[in-house]
Amino acid sequence: MKVAIISKSDRKGGGASRVAEDLAIWLNDAGHPTDHFIAFNFKEPLSFQYSLYGEGLKFRLCKTVHRKTNKYGFRELLPVEYWVKVNAILNDYDIVHFHDLYTAISPVTLALASRRKPTFFTVHDCSAFTGGCLYPMGCEKFASYCHKCPQLSQDGWKNQLRDRTREVQAIKRWVAGKFNIRYIFPSHWMLQEAQKALKFQSLPVVIPNGLDLSFFPIVKKVEAKTSLGIPENRRVVAISAHVLDDPRKGVKYAIAALQSIGDLSPFVIVVGLCNDELKHSLKGLEYKEMGYICDPHLLAKAYSAADVMLFCTLADNLPLTVLEAMAASTPVVGFSTGGVPEIIQNGHNGILVEPTNQQALNQALRQVLSASDLEAIGQQARRDIENKFSRTVFLEKHLQLYQNFVTNNSSDQKNLQ
Repeated sequence: MKVAIISKSDRKGGGASRVAEDLAIWLNDAGHPTDHFIAFNFKEPLSFQYSLYGEGLKFRLCKTVHRKTNKYGFRELLPVEYWVKVNAILNDYDIVHFHDLYTAISPVTLALASRRKPTFFTVHDCSAFTGGCLYPMGCEKFASYCHKCPQLSQDGWKNQLRDRTREVQAIKRWVAGKFNIRYIFPSHWMLQEAQKALKFQSLPVVIPNGLDLSFFPIVKKVEAKTSLGIPENRRVVAISAHVLDDPRKGVKYAIAALQSIGDLSPFVIVVGLCNDELKHSLKGLEYKEMGYICDPHLLAKAYSAADVMLFCTLADNLPLTVLEAMAASTPVVGFSTGGVPEIIQNGHNGILVEPTNQQALNQALRQVLSASDLEAIGQQARRDIENKFSRTVFLEKHLQLYQNFVTNNSSDQKNLQ
């Protein structure tokens, strides 16, 4: 079984593309030849990674077409990457699996691909069923039809001249309802949100994200702290996001909670891109700024050194940060948002509170840091990752899905003959 995986970028482009790259690596390791086609490179490509847009003139054409259509409100409308690349490679693969379309790949490309090959699409954010936004952030228009989008005035959309969210969403509904594409959702929450807007030609399925636990060896927290130069007798709290000042990540709530427990003298590990304003808000707290960490071994060490991960996202699917912290035997305290409750059970492997409830968050953080069984909670978190969110579980579920879909498609084709 030969697989083509298609995504916006390599792993440095964000969690969604990282899941795509990991899946390609794991499929290759399991003996299933897999190539990964990416629109934008942020690092040296692996041996099986290729440009989705091609080189030179073709690359510039794809970028220009998407930029121009976005400017007039038709986000990723024209399937230019299909005619430039995908159309030419499909005959070389048994399966094509899309991830992370936002800003780079047209949903029409999925429709065209599905007419020739078994096609899968992992939905990492809400843009697969909205008029374009990654997360509606409380807006419910997508459930009926998108229009007068409240996010058009925000930074990423300021150059868009017209609100075409209704038309763009209609195209996505057409693709899901008319073409034999198997939609995969990392969380039941995301599937339920999508079902408010889409009807599916093929039955959708939930496959949670997975981690390669070889990067997360079980180590004593004292040893991890010492290796990073952190006093071993301090309670350590980690906060993490790709871009820490992204309002959606809710870091302001995390910092307010940290300030509320100053009497416990916590030490803070800050993972992610941190600006001066954020550093100022940490005033009075002792912290270690680690920046955005690409090396999985260093990331595991940072999370292993923490006694608690404070994760206060306001909208998320099934965040890798939570899985990584738990893999490092670090319980998570945060908001009950999106797919996070599908990972964390209160009092079992962490604590979740109502989103934006600052007082409850403060109390939860204090409770966990003061708990006598904190180490046991972290050990349970690790066991839950091993049992439900490992590389092995993730890969097996994909292989089974691929095989079932291909078999059913073959049967359908024979019945039509």
